[in-house]
Amino acid sequence: MNALALTDDIARHFGRARESYEQAARLQRLVAAKALSLLTPTAGLLLDLGSGPGWFHPKLKQHCSELIALDLSHDMLQKTRAAQQAVLVVQADAQSLPVASESIDKVFSSLMLQWCEQPGLVLQEINRVLKPSGSAVISTLLEGTLQEFKQAWSQVDQHQHINQFLPLGFYQQLERQYPHLGLQLQTETVQLEYQDVLALARELKDLGANTVTQGRNNALTGKQRWQKVQQAYPSRCIDGQISASYQVLYLTLTKQHSES
Repeated sequence: MNALALTDDIARHFGRARESYEQAARLQRLVAAKALSLLTPTAGLLLDLGSGPGWFHPKLKQHCSELIALDLSHDMLQKTRAAQQAVLVVQADAQSLPVASESIDKVFSSLMLQWCEQPGLVLQEINRVLKPSGSAVISTLLEGTLQEFKQAWSQVDQHQHINQFLPLGFYQQLERQYPHLGLQLQTETVQLEYQDVLALARELKDLGANTVTQGRNNALTGKQRWQKVQQAYPSRCIDGQISASYQVLYLTLTKQHSES
């Protein structure tokens, strides 16, 4: 699948999830709250990059004077417009921001970066649009996310059912490669419980996050196959529920003053 087709596919998946997203977004709420705690509340213009349906905007508006929402999904942005929290709503790709250089005071982006083909380019774009001394807080998922689900599926077939997330080392390399970005990295493991593997799969679907960006599996997943996945799942809670782990990375970026 080429980059343009993949981008369109991701936009459609998240667009179809616009009505169910907020109710299912347990992980998103936890991670967004942690990311927000890293964002300094100051006056100015804030860009929410990958805003989704705008459910977090009331809290974001406490950290800025004005808010711009940008997302890849037209359907998600319809919900954002209806909320009337953002002064401007823009449909665009984070890898090519239609935003003037050095025009934004702060950027907030929670759990969007992992869906981008070139995350390094996104960080460069964020740095471009920030004013000198402006800052950004970005969260993303790392390799090891949903490892239990992946392990269970590996006992059933050889198809890829879980998206491949980048390792921490990739971002550590970006930190060394682009010192002018002033990147700082912080990791966290988030554990969530589910009644069974079907409940986990339904939540991923309701979030629009069931897109597999590489090695897509076109095989059907019938009842018997799900039962096998449940039996092979490696982690059980005392009450019989299953536990899924998410490896989260928080990046903070500070725009440096250009040398005269």
